[in-house]
Amino acid sequence: MKQTVKVSIGGYPFTLEQDAAAEAEAYLKQMGEYYTNPEITDGIEERMAELLRERTIEGGSVSKATILSVIDILGRPERIAEDEPESAAPDVKPARKLYRDMENARVAGVCGGLGAYFKFDPVILRVAFLVLTLVSMFSLIELSGIASISVPILYIILWICIPPARNAQQRWELRGDDGSAESVRRNVESGKVGDALRQVGNAPAWGTIGRIIEVCIGLILLVVAVSGLCGEAIGLFGWKWLGMDNIVNEVIADLADSFPQAAVAASTLWVQILVLAVCALPFIGMLYASIMLLFRIKAPSWHPGLIIFLVWIVAVIALAILSATLFISAAAA
Repeated sequence: MKQTVKVSIGGYPFTLEQDAAAEAEAYLKQMGEYYTNPEITDGIEERMAELLRERTIEGGSVSKATILSVIDILGRPERIAEDEPESAAPDVKPARKLYRDMENARVAGVCGGLGAYFKFDPVILRVAFLVLTLVSMFSLIELSGIASISVPILYIILWICIPPARNAQQRWELRGDDGSAESVRRNVESGKVGDALRQVGNAPAWGTIGRIIEVCIGLILLVVAVSGLCGEAIGLFGWKWLGMDNIVNEVIADLADSFPQAAVAASTLWVQILVLAVCALPFIGMLYASIMLLFRIKAPSWHPGLIIFLVWIVAVIALAILSATLFISAAAA
């Protein structure tokens, strides 16, 4: 059994086999001599830690082969020196690929991925999506029937179409990065120009403002969701407790006289269940989104939000087909 040592790489603890530890130490020393800027060497060490965390089972040890595979991705000084003449002109960065950013996800990582891909603050995108959704739902501005649901449907379509960034390579591709040591150098050196802007963007005040906005939107969604679900519960059961039996029966009788086909459809158990699902699922979805925002919970791998939406779509289609069938049957009779 090989002897192991515990080391810290990029701020994370690892258990390395002795030859693996010697290889990692020698590599980081080489990179420190090649790049004199400590920010670059720190970034390389963080990249190494990120790759090792993906390749190491929790509690397991890191082999020399694993270290060598990580070094091959990052690049050794001699290989970087050989490539320099070809890239001495302006640095050519890899093409970006669009993914959902699962590390910074609030619901499904759509806004985080779009923000990283287009170099835009995802908080603004999240706020825009939620505000436009609420505005369309409450008809605060004049919108057609299709436009009123376009924002949430657009989010769901992007959720389905954009793949998630599950590993380091995909997260690098999202930002137009190849994960190599040279890319760390490019990022550090090009970032010097935007240091002041980055410091402003990362200032605690902006983080606090963003969190306040998230909490406000989460509370609004929570109130709407709870109110909607309570309203539906009262609509289904509360009218009996409120002594409105006669009024409700009269309304049902009037509707049955005016629209006999509708009365037949409404009295069918499956129609009632589907109507309940179609009305309740949007509020359940809002309740889920509010919890995600208020408690900053990352979306689980089985995507409950997507499941709620798909179930709602199936319920709408099933309700339309069943209602049409019952209307035709009642009209023929």
